[in-house]
Amino acid sequence: MKLRVFLDTNVFIYSFEFPESNSAKIIDMLNDYKIEAVISEMVLKEVIFYFERKHSKELAKKFRKYLLDNCSLVFKEEVVEQIKELKGKIKDKDIEQLASAQKYGLKLISYDRDFNDFEEYMTPKRFLGSLNLKFEDSEF
Repeated sequence: MKLRVFLDTNVFIYSFEFPESNSAKIIDMLNDYKIEAVISEMVLKEVIFYFERKHSKELAKKFRKYLLDNCSLVFKEEVVEQIKELKGKIKDKDIEQLASAQKYGLKLISYDRDFNDFEEYMTPKRFLGSLNLKFEDSEF
C-alpha cells in the first residue's frame, strides 16, 4: 500500500520553480507512483492562480489537469467539522489544508511555518528524511 500524504500548494510551485528541490523529489515520487497525493480545493485554486499570474493561462491549465489526474481531491464540504474546530488556531488561508490532513490522518507536506504547531506538518526535507531518502539542504 502506497503512502498517502497531503501536498500543499508550495510543494507544486517549488517543484516547478526549483527542479533540484526536495519538493521536486516528492513530485517525482508522485509521478513514479511511489506515493499518493491528496489536495484540497484551496490547493487546486492556489496552484492554478499562481501559474496563471506568474507564467501563463496555458501552463495553469496543464497544472489543473495534472492535479486532477494525479491527486485525490478533498472538497471543502467534507471537512466542515474540522474547519470549525480549527477556527482561530490557524490562518484561514491554511485551514482547509490542515482540516483535510487531520480528517484523513495524513502528513501535511508543506514549507509554511504557520503549520509548525501541528503534528501533521512536515517540510519536504523532513518528509524525505523520514523515509531515509536523499534530500537537499534546503527545507523546501
